[in-house]
Amino acid sequence: MNPYQYQAPPTGIELVPRPLKMKLTVRAVGANSSSHGRQRTVGQLLGVIFGICLGYILTSTIRHFMLNPHICFSKHNIPVYDNINEAFRIIKHDRGKDTHNSAKSLVFVGVMTASMYLNTRAKAVYETWGRELPGKIAFFTSEASVSAGDLPVIRLKGVDDSYPPQKKSFMMLKYIAEHFSEHFEYFMRADDDVYVRSDKLESFLRSINSSKPHFIGQAGKGNQDEFGHLSLKDDENFCMGGPGVILSRSTLLKVAPHVRDCLKNLRSTHEDVEVGRCVRKYAEVPCTWSYEMQSILYHNSSGTEAFTGSLKQREVHRAITLHPIKNHTHLFRLHSYIQVVWF
Repeated sequence: MNPYQYQAPPTGIELVPRPLKMKLTVRAVGANSSSHGRQRTVGQLLGVIFGICLGYILTSTIRHFMLNPHICFSKHNIPVYDNINEAFRIIKHDRGKDTHNSAKSLVFVGVMTASMYLNTRAKAVYETWGRELPGKIAFFTSEASVSAGDLPVIRLKGVDDSYPPQKKSFMMLKYIAEHFSEHFEYFMRADDDVYVRSDKLESFLRSINSSKPHFIGQAGKGNQDEFGHLSLKDDENFCMGGPGVILSRSTLLKVAPHVRDCLKNLRSTHEDVEVGRCVRKYAEVPCTWSYEMQSILYHNSSGTEAFTGSLKQREVHRAITLHPIKNHTHLFRLHSYIQVVWF
């Protein structure tokens, strides 16, 4: 009906003229209060329904944040693996089977990498020593990274590929603890430019009591220029990240709940220094003070020239890990050499 078209009023309706106006206002006599009452009832009902819906949404949202605290980070359209079943699918591990202390559950290796290295270094790691582990491996990268091929890639929410990778390292440890802590005995933090002798790693880990807190690596206190600038006391150290760091389950579980606090209290720009500080504070265990670790978890100071020449070296034959191998083609070369020596 056209609102401006005149309609004859029904019985019981009187017309009340309004001064200086060309249109008439219609007022219902006797029906006004009941109409307003119905409107109030409908309004109250809608208000109750709206309140119930809003309460449900808020409750569900709060509960979701409490169960998934890392959801507070920014999100992109690229899916980020968070569901625990999906996490086990990625690493190709059957969480329903009891594989305690078996060839498939001794160690989980988390490799920190970046989007630009997924198709080179990360792929080389996965196609060489990554397939021979007495356990599983996954490559942790930024949220915006795109996975390559069949690589077991886990994109961390709210994490980018900026350097130093402090946030990436801490959030990787948190993710590993939340998803895999009950399924492996040891957990190794590795870079994508390290080579790991899987046979030697297994022998080494099986010689240690996994029920005790361990923080295993090549102990460091910083170079001469950094001495006194890392907020380390004379009796404090950290495990150098390059050649690899190993944590037992108890150590990981003590540290993981506090990674956000550790990220809020960084005292240096060095990721491995801050991880060591966090482990020392909450797990109350230092990095291994063993001189032998320098040859077991070996770091070559030659930089990009490391392991590019003759591989017939004592360190190559003796070490569990070799670092760094900057060119992924050299990693394949090293792996081929190890296979010949091994067999």
